[in-house]
Amino acid sequence: MHVFAVLALVVMTACSLATPSASFGGSEADVAGKWTGSWVGTGLFNSVRQENLTLDLAQSGEAGYGRLVIDNAVAAESVPWQVRQQGLAGIRVFAEISGGKIKLMHEQDKRIFTADLNLVGDHQMIGTVRGSKVRLILTREHSGPAPQPQQAAQVVPPAPVEPTPAAVTEPEPTVVAMAPTPDQQESTETPKAEVPAQPQRPRQDEFVAAPELKTVRFDFDKALLRPDAVDALTSNAAWLKENVDTLVLIEGNCDEKGTSEYNLALGDRRAKAAMDYLEANGIAKDRMTTVSYGKERPACSENTEECMKQNRRADFKVKSR
Repeated sequence: MHVFAVLALVVMTACSLATPSASFGGSEADVAGKWTGSWVGTGLFNSVRQENLTLDLAQSGEAGYGRLVIDNAVAAESVPWQVRQQGLAGIRVFAEISGGKIKLMHEQDKRIFTADLNLVGDHQMIGTVRGSKVRLILTREHSGPAPQPQQAAQVVPPAPVEPTPAAVTEPEPTVVAMAPTPDQQESTETPKAEVPAQPQRPRQDEFVAAPELKTVRFDFDKALLRPDAVDALTSNAAWLKENVDTLVLIEGNCDEKGTSEYNLALGDRRAKAAMDYLEANGIAKDRMTTVSYGKERPACSENTEECMKQNRRADFKVKSR
């Protein structure tokens, strides 16, 4: 009997070590689906290495389970050997989800691989691998209809409305009416159609450029954060934490391709992507304001690709509270 009791205890202990348990509380985010992105670390001689990866996750409440595949992992010195040797077969991973924070780990032993990720918006996860200088940048693959490219964005004008011919009626007798009193005037006037108020842009002269805040660059027709954009935003977040008495204005900008309307929307997405990252890294949302200038404020006006790259950006300006 004592032997069976000892064996049962050993089995229970081994199971508890092999499978992580979801211990985080809070309202969990939705992270299920297919994610693609980069494992950014260093190789020989501290050279920067970027490996492509794919993460497939299924989710149930606060727990997630799936497979992580790193392309060309054999040559990636920053990838742990236990992960590299799996090759394209990938490794099984477990996720603990708490609000917008995700703890991703190797299914069998979290000491092999554990990453702390933050959900940015609903389409990106960004974080670091514990015990290393490795950064993970993941983007959820779009499951709906593909968005229209920037060059093809067109605004369809409304169809002209034919005027309705006025009905022919007999002339009405002339009626002399007394002017309504002020109390009556409000109720007798024909109500006007309400026009939605346009959001006002923050006054430009209230904010000034801060050389410590780095500009964030984007790829053509994209609002997703690149590895260099994450580095710039991480630096900006650190500066804003040290200067808690400042408010920040994030300005989204685009190149000259596409319509003005499309670029205003794209610039807005870029500014909000930067704001979401800063918020996920501890900057209070009420300190930040976003505005889109579309293609109205180019940093470079030459008709070259290098020039256009400079215009796909988000700028940062500050003012005191």
